[in-house]
Amino acid sequence: MPESTGGSSTCAVLSVMVASISTLVFGMALGFTSPAIDVMQDTLKVNGKAASVPSDLVVFTSEFEGSLFSSILNFGALAGALLGGPLSQRIGRKRALLLQAPFNAIVWTATSFAHGFGLLILTRFFAGVGVGMCSTVVPTYINEVSPTALRGALGAVFQLACVLGIALCYLLGAYVLVVENEDGDQLCQWRWLALTPLALSVLLFSLGLFIPESPRWLAWKQRPEAARSALARLRGGARHIPDELEEIHAVVRQASGKVSCGDMLTSQRALLIGLTLMFIQQFSGVNAVIFFQDTIFMSAGLKDADSLGFMVMVVQVIMTAVSIPLMDTAGRKFLLLTACSGMLLCCLGLACFFQFFQDQGWLALVCSFGYIAFFSLGLGPVPWLMMGEVFPGKIRSSASSLAAGFNWTCSFITTETVSGLRGLVGYSGVFGIYGAFLLLGLAFIASLVPETKGRSFAEIEALLSRPRRDVPLIPMDC
Repeated sequence: MPESTGGSSTCAVLSVMVASISTLVFGMALGFTSPAIDVMQDTLKVNGKAASVPSDLVVFTSEFEGSLFSSILNFGALAGALLGGPLSQRIGRKRALLLQAPFNAIVWTATSFAHGFGLLILTRFFAGVGVGMCSTVVPTYINEVSPTALRGALGAVFQLACVLGIALCYLLGAYVLVVENEDGDQLCQWRWLALTPLALSVLLFSLGLFIPESPRWLAWKQRPEAARSALARLRGGARHIPDELEEIHAVVRQASGKVSCGDMLTSQRALLIGLTLMFIQQFSGVNAVIFFQDTIFMSAGLKDADSLGFMVMVVQVIMTAVSIPLMDTAGRKFLLLTACSGMLLCCLGLACFFQFFQDQGWLALVCSFGYIAFFSLGLGPVPWLMMGEVFPGKIRSSASSLAAGFNWTCSFITTETVSGLRGLVGYSGVFGIYGAFLLLGLAFIASLVPETKGRSFAEIEALLSRPRRDVPLIPMDC
């Protein structure tokens, strides 16, 4: 049943903006080690020479400790992702979102004042738990409060806030929250930097108190009047909600009761799509491009890695922002196909560069920036958006936890294996392997992923529950 037209989406947009403050903290957690880790483990070099680091900023005695500090976040994120879905189903999307504020505030305050290796590893793990919870709770909340016509654009705000958080962390750590050593070199004051998520958490809690709960969750909890009131706030008045409210209650009536393994098994196609998109996102090779970007830039004759690294972040932010209006115009499937195709070409270009054309630095530079640009346009934002769209309402929280946890597992695998893979097959072999994954992903998306643009949750659920031969992959009105 189509949603009612008219009304105002102001409340929905503002609610998404507030929820995305949590995603800024998410991004800062991912980006924290970029400006901070060399200071923390006393391996910072300025102009090729070891820099003197104040003793109160040095907390690791070896690069191994620093590496563990960086990677432990993935394990925390996996735990947080598996926790976030059941928690948001039990206490509500809004409360689960608000709970992240004091949780993150405590974690990052402890990080700022920690001196021992053990405490820092513990706080980093729990920072990962916050990241994992955010990756489950926020996309679900955004999808459920957004009107169908804006669900794609507002869903992409999640990824935009993440890359903005990464860029903000880099800017603050490299240029603002700095101290000078005895030689006049500027160093990241990571203890001050760790307090920035504290300020964002306070802002999230203060503003989050005023956003509405998900009307779909309220309907699931048999609170029809509360669901009606929340939906009326989100759509600009009660007169604009009858059709959508009826659709919500119809979905609830058709799928009442507790979630069971059987419910997950009856949604096999939705699970296949959600999990495979997460797999393609992580095995697309984007981590390899970022991991080897210094080598790529040096091969191109460009030695200012810090400035070029910042340019990569700028490209991510710009292209993610470009994807926002395209989500509800060009469509999710088109962006996924475009991203995979563009990344595949860039992947082949990098493989050829490392194998045959190492004197053509421009090729490496163009392909690496193109890789990041295409990823940010499609494979970055769309899997998180579609995670909240393709899963039926009854299993949305549990399935989103599973998909987010799977994403973090894949992220850990690709990050930890890329260096060893390079040792086995070389740079060209690495990009050849990731190119093969992109080719398989392109075939999967073209044949099995439906277009969800302009469709209500009920329409998407009906679409994915039909026998495969009856499913039109692109809406008839597109």
